[in-house]
Amino acid sequence: PYLGQQDLFQTGVELMRQGQVVEATQALEAEVQENPDNSDAWLALGLAHADNDEDVKAIIALNRAVEADPDNLDALLALGVSHTNELEQSSALTRLRNWITQHPEYSRLCPPSAEADPAAPSYALHAEVTDIFLKVAQTRPDDVELHTVLGVLYNLSFQYPKAVEHLEAAIRCNPDDYALHNKLGATLANSARSQEAIDAYIKALEIKPNYVRALANLGIAYSNQELFEEASTCYLKALSLNPDARHIWSSLRVVLNSQGRMDLALKCDLQNPEVFRNDVDF
Repeated sequence: PYLGQQDLFQTGVELMRQGQVVEATQALEAEVQENPDNSDAWLALGLAHADNDEDVKAIIALNRAVEADPDNLDALLALGVSHTNELEQSSALTRLRNWITQHPEYSRLCPPSAEADPAAPSYALHAEVTDIFLKVAQTRPDDVELHTVLGVLYNLSFQYPKAVEHLEAAIRCNPDDYALHNKLGATLANSARSQEAIDAYIKALEIKPNYVRALANLGIAYSNQELFEEASTCYLKALSLNPDARHIWSSLRVVLNSQGRMDLALKCDLQNPEVFRNDVDF
């Protein structure tokens, strides 16, 4: 619906800021169709998909951002995070290594090292990349991005207490970053600290109420505590914003079946959140 309109990039960014997720994605998709070399538009589209809990789509768009501009550091950083969410460790580590070694401020602080060996085992690459970030972070203790990446790196190696420590440090530097609160929540959930995870997701949603990824994660956290009604509400809120998220429909079906509401579970086949309005408050 947006093809041929003026200022599509700005329109997409503004729609995303307003929480109009589907419309923002459509505007940004129209922009990259018309201007496929617009790296910033590919980046914005990738970030929109990531916010919508659609990492596979995010990775495709972010890769296009890097193809259009190999020095797009924000896209490299976002790729590292999305690959982590998809449990693609080697790809995540390679992108994060590229980010810091290409960074105009941090590259000179990196210890000299050879090009990454693509045949090296992932644990060796993880140790190398983590070491680089730790060395640089010693000289920049208040840098949000460095703490964020260290949080991601320690999640990759299942060192959750260290991940929590760095993500909390990042939040102290930037307490209004909704994505950081969500990352902290996911890390706490992985650490079996369910109630703290719920609190972190709620904080993310206080900052950005239409944040699909945090709504989906909060639904999972409630489901793990067998709070199925609360989980259903979260999933349907998320689906009202992004009705194409098939994995969230699957999660909703599971919690409805757990409540013994087979009648509602069958409605998931329609993939229309509005048909649940009379039964679930969302």
